[in-house]
Amino acid sequence: MLPHERSLVKKLEGRPFAIVGVNSDKPERLKELVADGTTTWRNFTNEQEFGKISTAWGVRGWPTLYLIDHNGVIKHKGLRGDAMEKAIMEMVVEAEKAQK
Repeated sequence: MLPHERSLVKKLEGRPFAIVGVNSDKPERLKELVADGTTTWRNFTNEQEFGKISTAWGVRGWPTLYLIDHNGVIKHKGLRGDAMEKAIMEMVVEAEKAQK
């Protein structure tokens, strides 16, 4: 998944798009991922499989992906591949229209 996420960040640079990661690994592992450039987006640590964030958001498996629009509304959960990218592009266009 990470290579695809990195390509989206690069492709959508300068447009209304962001990735926020919640990682269930130990904080040391998250630091490694950030330090070696594996992840270049903001990440938070949940520190455990059933931490506060995963419990509050109903996460039962990893990765779990939520697509949240520019108004803070969850539009999709669990999309992958082409369907995810199509939904993201539609949401980016919507956000750009709202900025005008």
